[in-house]
Amino acid sequence: SSGINAEYGDDYGISHFGLGPQPFRNTVEWGEFEVDPSVKYVVVSLDPDFNHSKLTEAYLYITENNAEYIVPDVDMFYSCKRGDGTRKIPGTHSVQAGLSAMVEKAPTPIGKPSRFIFDMIQEEYGPLDGGRTLMIGDSYETDMKFGFNCGIATALVLSGNAKKEDVEGFERQPDFVMDDISGILD
Repeated sequence: SSGINAEYGDDYGISHFGLGPQPFRNTVEWGEFEVDPSVKYVVVSLDPDFNHSKLTEAYLYITENNAEYIVPDVDMFYSCKRGDGTRKIPGTHSVQAGLSAMVEKAPTPIGKPSRFIFDMIQEEYGPLDGGRTLMIGDSYETDMKFGFNCGIATALVLSGNAKKEDVEGFERQPDFVMDDISGILD
């Protein structure tokens, strides 16, 4: 929360709210709730403080204020270490799915697998040579599809979300598949 506030609020003068815990509101309080007409965007990401109040507020801003619904990523799962292996836990999509169903529209992704950030990098630094640029990641749905969408080479590491048995079922194969990031040195 403090990092987002410092980066966007202080550096760019972007006002924002909704970070951290929010109290529960009853139906009477929601009936009296006024949407702020200056709110133009609702950004939904993984939030350890996500609750009914945040869901309702996001819903109202999107449906009553026509705020654009934006997500920084669409990860279904994140991986965490567990003993000698990994365990999948719900990712950002777990927070977005309910809101998307309620507002009856998909969010605009600005992170992987969207080209948005790639295009911003090229705008700032000039064109990237797709033959000399490599997207390395552990998620087929976000990392590899980002590489495909951007026309760059892809390297899937099997040390996170993706497993060796998953690779055959992919609609498009990554350029490289390796057990972990050390495989890039081979």
